[in-house]
Amino acid sequence: MNVIKENKDLACYYTTKHSWRGKYKRVFSVGSHAVTTYNPSTLEVTNQWPYGDICSISPVGKGQGTEFNLTFRKGSGKKSETLKFSTEHRTELLTEALRFRTEFSEGKITGKRHNCYKHHWTDTRKLVVLEVTPGGIDQIDATTNKVVCSYDYKNIEGFAELSDYQGGFCIIHGGFNRLHLFASDQREEIIRSAIEHAGNFIGISLRIRKEPFEFDLYQGHRFGKYSNDESITSLAEFIVQKTAQRHQDAVKRVLALTETCLVERDPATYNIVTLKPLGEIFALVLDAENPQRFDIEYIKGQVSKYSSTERDSLMASLLDGVRASGNRDVCVKMVPTHRGQRWGLLSMPVDEEVESLHLRFLNAPPNGNFADAVFRFNANVSYSGVLHAVTQDGLFSENKEKLINNAITALLSQEGEQSANNAELESQFQAVRRLVASKAGFQAFTKLPKFRERLGVKTVKALKRNHDGVTHAAIDMLCALMCPMHDDYDLRQEQLNKASLLSSKKFLENLLDKFNAHVDHGTGALVISSLLDFLTFALCAPYSETTEGQQFDMLLEMVAEVGRTLFKLFQHPSMAIVKGAGLVMKAIIEEGDKEIATKMQELALSEGALPCHLHTSMFTISADQRMLTNRQLSRHLVGLWTAENPTALNLLKRILPTGLLAYLDSTEQVPERETDRMHIRDNLKIAADQYGKVGKVPEWQRRAGRAAKEVEKFAKEKVDLLLLHWRDRMGIVQKEDRNNLNPNQKPVVLRKRRQRIKIAANWDLFYYK
Repeated sequence: MNVIKENKDLACYYTTKHSWRGKYKRVFSVGSHAVTTYNPSTLEVTNQWPYGDICSISPVGKGQGTEFNLTFRKGSGKKSETLKFSTEHRTELLTEALRFRTEFSEGKITGKRHNCYKHHWTDTRKLVVLEVTPGGIDQIDATTNKVVCSYDYKNIEGFAELSDYQGGFCIIHGGFNRLHLFASDQREEIIRSAIEHAGNFIGISLRIRKEPFEFDLYQGHRFGKYSNDESITSLAEFIVQKTAQRHQDAVKRVLALTETCLVERDPATYNIVTLKPLGEIFALVLDAENPQRFDIEYIKGQVSKYSSTERDSLMASLLDGVRASGNRDVCVKMVPTHRGQRWGLLSMPVDEEVESLHLRFLNAPPNGNFADAVFRFNANVSYSGVLHAVTQDGLFSENKEKLINNAITALLSQEGEQSANNAELESQFQAVRRLVASKAGFQAFTKLPKFRERLGVKTVKALKRNHDGVTHAAIDMLCALMCPMHDDYDLRQEQLNKASLLSSKKFLENLLDKFNAHVDHGTGALVISSLLDFLTFALCAPYSETTEGQQFDMLLEMVAEVGRTLFKLFQHPSMAIVKGAGLVMKAIIEEGDKEIATKMQELALSEGALPCHLHTSMFTISADQRMLTNRQLSRHLVGLWTAENPTALNLLKRILPTGLLAYLDSTEQVPERETDRMHIRDNLKIAADQYGKVGKVPEWQRRAGRAAKEVEKFAKEKVDLLLLHWRDRMGIVQKEDRNNLNPNQKPVVLRKRRQRIKIAANWDLFYYK
């Protein structure tokens, strides 16, 4: 078998090959020159068919299913052979393979072209050509004859005709009823042909709406479920230059971040050019060479390319917005995602078996290339953590914890030496982050031998590079060790991890030096954002309750010394950075000594922070949770800055009506209190649930309890010593609670929060009125 060296994997899928010898797992690759199958355990090529040898690729049976046939020529003869495969992603696999249909040996399929008019976002009609192909409908520029975009059948939800628009029909597309309006004399033929092709070549059923709708309905709902005001009202805007296939030169756009979407607007007319849901963003790619360029990758395969002078601030804002929308899998990186390295769709997690294979690849790279194994792991495992991280019950089940620990050990053996380039080192930290985001990886930090020491060396070496991408990846990984990113977490483990990470004063000083340098120079927004997260998990309620008391006081004092730096961040365009700075400021004033609190109050006036936050606290009206959280934080900061501060109160008297200020001295209660959006975790309840699970005691614990009673019965002379030892191990005082607690764990002792400055004024009533 001759392997085409020039062939590059463009899309891969984890499939099952059906043979007369049985069923085999294979990685089915659609490449640049050929279709290839790999052995998933070794990545060895098992078969390869150049497109010139392929006769056809088609679904088996009618309707949606999992099986498809690949027919190819054997040798130089006319004989052909058909192989059967199956995969849950048959629709996507066939779509990708049929992009190369014109290179097939038989029936080089070309679609019929139709002249149409497209209703453009400028409210004008533009002449375009639509070609109905086996995989989708291609929109072709009538002047250059180039494909501008493709409406794949897999992303089409249906078609609709317009009753008051001659020849008008809409392609309902994108998964959220996005409407694309075209007009053609051959409307019926285009729709009929598309429905037939989708069924015959892709194996899906498309339909046309029974009832046509009017042009007014199209205009009001052309963005589908995101046509409402909340989805298109900007929270932050940035000027960008967009590079796209349909434009010869870069075009100027306003990139607007809303509560749920990323919206592109034309700066001249403010019309919406395009709209993408934040939940569909897969990754943010920053060009390592050009400090202004960046790409946005989407889960359906699209890539948008931009450049901006405010790239870092834009990325920090976008990253916060995407995660706030519920998309926890987004990450920032230097290298574009190699689509051919992922064995499935970007829109859903890979199979458990695929995840396990890539965990093994980290420990033993199949091609001997460790960097490649890391990139493959990152391409297949979600940034929010290893999904299948718990060993399942069963005789032949895998030990997932062991796989994760082995993968961590392999990554930490690469101690950030100078031979690894920045992109590779960034990918290593992001791989560690994916592992420690799981419960097993989070616990391994204090249980796996040499984990802490090796990670410390690796992180310190990485920070010395002074590269923003590497620094951000390293600190984001540390944040995943400071605060668990998985469900059903253990507060005791969180305490142990924090105690280790905050033990070195020199390391913390190094982090704060980087923080100050970036703030002073107005650079590194992503680094600033990740460092604020680190400080939030260490100093800010409710996370600070698991920080050891002495370490908390030491770090709080260090941060308070650079308090003026925090005030600069209140003017930052990123809401995430403003919020982070506000939370740290709140902790400094509430838990620092009197001198520190007074200094922060004075700075709030001299830096102009008090009037800005007063404006935010009074006039923010939004349904967006981030805006409401910032409003609550601003209200709390205003209360802290004005408490026991006559100068601040005199300022308020000059800018606010006396009648309104009178409510601050009122004892009247507010009818409705707002939801607390800052203290989102009840540590006391979590600790009680973890260590007081009455009625949910494992069998081995019940047996341990019975054994303890036997000891008391038959060894009375040693009962006091035994009970003392037993209670110490169980972390309890009451004898009757013995069977309700885990004897291998000590109780969580939460740090008690201090309230050095108390807000006496009735600000709740002030804002309510």
